[in-house]
Amino acid sequence: MNKLETKLLKHYIGYEQPRDEYQQGVINETLTTANLYTFYLLTICMVISLIFDSINHKFTFGTFALFFIQQFNCYYVLSKMRKSGVDVTEFDDDMDYKEQVKILRKKTIIGAIQWTLWMVVTMGYIFPTLWGDPINMDFTQIMIFICSGVLFGVLCYVFAKGKLKKLED
Repeated sequence: MNKLETKLLKHYIGYEQPRDEYQQGVINETLTTANLYTFYLLTICMVISLIFDSINHKFTFGTFALFFIQQFNCYYVLSKMRKSGVDVTEFDDDMDYKEQVKILRKKTIIGAIQWTLWMVVTMGYIFPTLWGDPINMDFTQIMIFICSGVLFGVLCYVFAKGKLKKLED
């Protein structure tokens, strides 16, 4: 942790002297939990703000600010995890590796189906209703959503499988 981060952490948490290992672990766990809650609250607030912007037919600074804050948080966490290598899961046993790949395949299929259904509902029904447009879902739009859902699932699978590493003897 650099000097600025240490100074900010001391100010944010409110302590003057260095903390022992247990106290630092509790601080890190608390900050992690707070970051998770904040991420999901930001997402909910961003969607609500986007709905209000859609109803009023104009986009506000608040929606863009919430989106920017959330994206900054995501990219910061992802880059730090990737640089440290803690995003990679290593397996000694071939059976454990294959089982994890099987679980990953199921999760990405479910994720792709959820993403496709969410896109159909939001883009096909919710947003047109909010904008006062008629609901017009045709076969072409549904096929586009299905194809993009399959692409989303395949990309998620490829990226997630790249984080699984089987150790060679």
